[in-house]
Amino acid sequence: MQLFKHIATTCLVLLLLAGCSGGEETAQTKGQGPNLKATAPAAAKPAPGDGGILDMDAAGLAAYLSANKGTPTLVMIWTTWCPSCKQQLPELEQLARTHGDKVNILAMSLDEKRSALEKYLARKPLDLAVAWGDQQIGRDNNVEAIPTLLIFDKTGTRIFGQAGVFPASMLGAMADKLAAE
Repeated sequence: MQLFKHIATTCLVLLLLAGCSGGEETAQTKGQGPNLKATAPAAAKPAPGDGGILDMDAAGLAAYLSANKGTPTLVMIWTTWCPSCKQQLPELEQLARTHGDKVNILAMSLDEKRSALEKYLARKPLDLAVAWGDQQIGRDNNVEAIPTLLIFDKTGTRIFGQAGVFPASMLGAMADKLAAE
């Protein structure tokens, strides 16, 4: 009976992870998507809740991290269609309220179309910086499932990358540790 429970639990976890893995191949994942360029200066931080969305490709993220050296950055990779991602967003907003002065916090959507992100934000504005990224950012950072938390230290070096939903208390502890280093 214990073996059956273990197998059932494992299958359930795998199904949940597969539900947000983005297994569909799109024009962007085939390399035919647009070559996005950051439309705002790399150091720009869109005002939380103002609806401003940064367009950011992999080079734009690198420029953003370089321009913000000295401050750690947490990037949450998400999409508007992912239930777990929607669960993570309030945790990020709480982190932005409590630790936004210590770390940069960026919610980076990898939705195929920017219009999906715009539509989502029109219905549910976020009180934190939002970027629309391209699929190359996911590939460069080994994102295999969403949501995925990426943490960059004060030098802009990625030091953490893990899929999952993280509670605000854990994110706060990570931010405190990063700010103290």
